[in-house]
Amino acid sequence: MSVACRTFRLSVVFTLLAAVAAAAQSPTGRLSGTVATADGARLPHAILTLVDAASAREIRGTSDALGAFILDRLPAGSYTLRVDFPGLMPRVLTDVVIGAGDDARVAVVLDPMGVREVVTVSGAIPRESVEATEVRESPARDVGELLADDAGLWKLRKGGIASDVVLRGLQSRDLNVLIDGQRIYGACPNHMDPPAFHVDFSEVERVDVGKGPFDVRYQGSLGGVVNVVTRRPDTGWHATTSLGLGSFGFVNPAITGSYGGPRVSVLGGASYRQSAPYEDGRGERFTTGAGYREAAADSDAFRAATAWGRTAWTPADGHQLEASYTRQQTDHILYPYLLMDAIYDNADRAALNYQAPAAWRLTGVKAQASWSRVDHWMTDAYRTSSSTAPRAYSMGTDATTLTAGGRVEAAFGATTIGGEGYRRNWNTETMMAGMGAYAPQFSIPGVNIDAAGVFIEHARPLGTRVSLDVGARLDRVATAADRAKAGLALYTAYHATDDTSRADVLPSGRVKLAWQVASSLTLATSLGHTARVAEANERFFALRRMGTDWVGNPDLAPSRNTGLDVSMTLQRPRATVTANAYVNRIDDYVAVYLARRVAMVPGVMNTTARSYVNVDARQRGLEASASLTVRAPFSLSGDVSYVRGTMTPRADLGVTSRDLAETPPLRARLRARVDDGRVFAELEGVVSAEQTHVDRSLGEATTPAYGLANLTAGLRQGRVSLALGVANVFNTYFVEHLSFQRDPFRSGLRVAEPGRNLFVNASWKF
Repeated sequence: MSVACRTFRLSVVFTLLAAVAAAAQSPTGRLSGTVATADGARLPHAILTLVDAASAREIRGTSDALGAFILDRLPAGSYTLRVDFPGLMPRVLTDVVIGAGDDARVAVVLDPMGVREVVTVSGAIPRESVEATEVRESPARDVGELLADDAGLWKLRKGGIASDVVLRGLQSRDLNVLIDGQRIYGACPNHMDPPAFHVDFSEVERVDVGKGPFDVRYQGSLGGVVNVVTRRPDTGWHATTSLGLGSFGFVNPAITGSYGGPRVSVLGGASYRQSAPYEDGRGERFTTGAGYREAAADSDAFRAATAWGRTAWTPADGHQLEASYTRQQTDHILYPYLLMDAIYDNADRAALNYQAPAAWRLTGVKAQASWSRVDHWMTDAYRTSSSTAPRAYSMGTDATTLTAGGRVEAAFGATTIGGEGYRRNWNTETMMAGMGAYAPQFSIPGVNIDAAGVFIEHARPLGTRVSLDVGARLDRVATAADRAKAGLALYTAYHATDDTSRADVLPSGRVKLAWQVASSLTLATSLGHTARVAEANERFFALRRMGTDWVGNPDLAPSRNTGLDVSMTLQRPRATVTANAYVNRIDDYVAVYLARRVAMVPGVMNTTARSYVNVDARQRGLEASASLTVRAPFSLSGDVSYVRGTMTPRADLGVTSRDLAETPPLRARLRARVDDGRVFAELEGVVSAEQTHVDRSLGEATTPAYGLANLTAGLRQGRVSLALGVANVFNTYFVEHLSFQRDPFRSGLRVAEPGRNLFVNASWKF
């Protein structure tokens, strides 16, 4: 080999080595920040696309579980950052300059796409937001089940669907569960059909959760407010088809089409959900032990069809008029938790929304008129208890509820004032074979709850680092039963009264101080007070039964919650930590107890009845969430939730327990996730402690500890998204703490959670 040839080869080698060395030593920087909505809700798994202006090289990533992100080892230069999130306008930041050794930070705020939401939850409330990305990666069958995956939230399961929302140990009767700010209530006296059941997953864009007694916009938010925000039209023509499949015969096809124009926007959709009874970790169907007939035990667990539509008109810039309507039809829903099942449970809801632009001193006006109705028929026709009944059932309840109302709010800079009024009617008629041969009893005797209230909110800075937020509300709530239907004999026998009406005046308020201690640390404290009146069934229920009656208490006082919440948020480039500690003093909390007959009344033969009583209760709890980007695209996240509920015994009434019933135990969760914006995989571990703090005077049993693992993976490619996973990987048998039903018509069965459950969620947007 010639000397010239060797020299040439050596020069090439040295040139390559020099290039490698230069690349290894080339100075790099990083870009970190957060992705959130305009009202502060952090957005998990937003897709980030960073483009190098010089080379057109594309770098992709995602935000973590708490909306934080970091893209490191970036060559110095100028970049363009695009952030995408379902249902929100993409945000593009140009000329993002990253220097050698720089740690550039950006706070990305995404606005709604197309038609804006008319109703939002106040940003002053300690709150969380469950987004569409989490809906699409979940095996959940309804909103209540979905929310149980977040810190401070649990569910109450009664069957394969229709789980109730539990927030910091309080169920929906102590919460405001809204759909686009609209009130809808279930018709079943045992909360068989909670409000969140009456919205379909395919409608949901996100769920805002305000925690604690700090909301002043909606009457009755004793423990918090849950607002389900449904989808709005995107700009232009769009359609989305989706299909959910899962173990135990679950199928959920859905389609949505929309058009968003400069003046007119329309959206319509339809969905269907169906499943067989699931099997628990022991391989037993959830119907086992609940006395189902063989044919019913082998039938569907539920069938639900939903159709919805909305249209918006913009007559002039800044003005918007929107109308929406949803119809849900469900039938054959098995509830082994209770003694009856739903033959059908149909719901209608309609709303008309208007918002106006800034004018004079106003910075905005919003108004809403809404109407909802639920028609519910439940019997024991699927159970062996009806085998010898003269009719197809031995017990049945025909229940309806109707709610109509309106609200308006106007903003004057940092001050918002508003008013709200609504009427809620609730009527149930129960028939039993053994009580006068199906003689109808108006168990809830056409009760009207009429509420009217006004509120004000104001926010202002106190210097450069401290901000103040205050709010106040005043309501008058009148409750009246139809005296011709009311069970006056039972009220008199057990509570020595035959009152069928009551009016209450309820003041509410809050104050919040937030302190920006440093660029990465925020502290806040909130003090709030709010109240709710007793439900119609808690005051005026009346049902004569064999052995033990069930009767409301007309003298129940409103429950009043005074709460203190202290929070901390620490945001570092790679890690985010949020934590809340809270205490609640709930005066006149409504508890269940066994009432003794106090007066002899003709026709009232039993000496005891299940009823309701006011007790003073206390809650204290802790929630913490954290996320850590170990090295993009790998991140860790987790949360822990704890609440302890106690009450002051009333030994004279037989209320001897110091523990609040149906209070969740300590729970912790840890997730490891790999996500590059196109492909993701997540492994989750969940552990729950044993719950020994139970109301033994009601016969509530302890719940064992459990642990389980879940695995999810998927991809996003253009307009197609796919998620598949295995919930409860190791087929663990476990029962959640709220599987005990304390009200009458309970079956006594503790409904175990599903065993190993495979699921697939796919969607195509075009």
